[in-house]
Amino acid sequence: MIKKPLKILLVRCPKYMWPWVNESDNFLLPLGLPSIAASLRNKKIQGVELKIVDCPPLKIGWKSLEKILIEEKPDVVGAGEEALYHHETIRLFHLSKKINPNVINIAGGHYFSWVVENSLRDHPVDIIVRFEGEETFPDLIDALVQGKDLAGVLGIAYKNNGKVVTTPPRPLIRNLDDLPVPAYDLMPMRQYAPKGIFWPESATIEGSRGCIDTCSYCALWTFWGKHNGADISHGKVKAHPHIRRKSVARTMQEVELLCEKYDRKILLWADPTFNTDPEWTRQLCEEIIRRKYKIESWVFLRADYCLRDERLGVLDLMVKAGFVHALFGVERSNVEEWSRLGKHGYKRDEIKELFSILKTKYPQVFRQATFVTCLPFDNAQSMLNLAKYAVEIDCDFPVFHPATPTPGTPLYDEMIEKGFLEVSDLKEAYWEYPLLRNENGMSRAKLAALNRSLHLYCLIFNIRTVIRGLFSKYPTKRLRYKEVIRVFVLMAFKIAAAKIKELFSKKKGNENLPQSLFFKQRKPAWYEG
Repeated sequence: MIKKPLKILLVRCPKYMWPWVNESDNFLLPLGLPSIAASLRNKKIQGVELKIVDCPPLKIGWKSLEKILIEEKPDVVGAGEEALYHHETIRLFHLSKKINPNVINIAGGHYFSWVVENSLRDHPVDIIVRFEGEETFPDLIDALVQGKDLAGVLGIAYKNNGKVVTTPPRPLIRNLDDLPVPAYDLMPMRQYAPKGIFWPESATIEGSRGCIDTCSYCALWTFWGKHNGADISHGKVKAHPHIRRKSVARTMQEVELLCEKYDRKILLWADPTFNTDPEWTRQLCEEIIRRKYKIESWVFLRADYCLRDERLGVLDLMVKAGFVHALFGVERSNVEEWSRLGKHGYKRDEIKELFSILKTKYPQVFRQATFVTCLPFDNAQSMLNLAKYAVEIDCDFPVFHPATPTPGTPLYDEMIEKGFLEVSDLKEAYWEYPLLRNENGMSRAKLAALNRSLHLYCLIFNIRTVIRGLFSKYPTKRLRYKEVIRVFVLMAFKIAAAKIKELFSKKKGNENLPQSLFFKQRKPAWYEG
């Protein structure tokens, strides 16, 4: 039996910043913590105290976090992260055990859901909540409080006398409307992106979970999908794509709270594929318009569905409702390569048609496109083709990400099996430096240099689009273009500096030289403080 009251501290650790955007835009509202907290409160377990510490927006560094752990004396510390930041969570767990060896460290999120045995065996992790946690975490806490056998809690893994035990996967929450509204009151809501450029004064929100496609590099559909437990304890992907959606009324309940109580100006929709159901989208947009909310929305969209929605009149409603920052995972430029990545339904000419419609009919929409590069089959021409295609479709901001396999994705399993993953430290997996062996003999340094040049190619050959964006009559679009120019200028400087350093270096051809001047993650000034 655990002592009462049981003090629980949920933490987002101090972390480095993604190199593309400013600090304010880096640290947005993490939806997982308030969602888990709301579900725990909703269960009304007697003798439980709960707090959340979200370090990045409050500029809480590791020394300050240590003082908080000492002062709060939590019995349970919970944290979870994606692959890039899992080492920060492990650092937290080491720190909490140093302060109190009896503390129970509970991990969750994308990385720990898949990397089970290593996490429990090699690190001070006591229990892992796997995948969707709103039902699992409260059940786990209830079991701890009442001294029940953890084997009866679905969807967890834990250590028992030195042995790793995994319980059967928990079925997905069938009706997302049953979830309580995230506990925004426990979060520093006014501190998210106060000086953001892409996402100023924003908040994260979700209308759905899951996806209909099977992109091999994506960890979202595997996390939110249906899980087959046959080999799940070994981290192998046994997921099936599945999508669930909140009702429009339930979604608007959160929109209203964020807009009216917390005065958020931009909503960041976390849905992996927002526009799967045109009737749902129509009703949501009509309700936002009816309430006269003056908000903007950033959203992940499928290009083929957008064309469908344009024919149905739904895309017009989306733009009127403020969906004006659209991100499309274009990824490649032909059906063969899309198929190799498990991405289906895309056609080269249809994507071009959509971007043309957005440019001419909806100029207020910021058209962002991502491309996956530096795959094993890539060569100089195939990567240049991506840049040419980005110019051809005339997107506002193309981003070329080297392929970054993370646990839980089919690409990760494939690259491990083939021995192509050349960087084992996943904290380097931040979509900025090539990690994979190339089948055509290109070094990762050469791939990195080539990948950088793709952005400059787009700037040079799309300069008219850039100029139009800088002088757009839409203020938020002008601001975003100023940030785009800042990124391009910084990139040009980095490339020039790398070339100069290589020219005068005695270690010419050094594999690590280009990486040393690449867009590495940046450490905030407050990180250790």
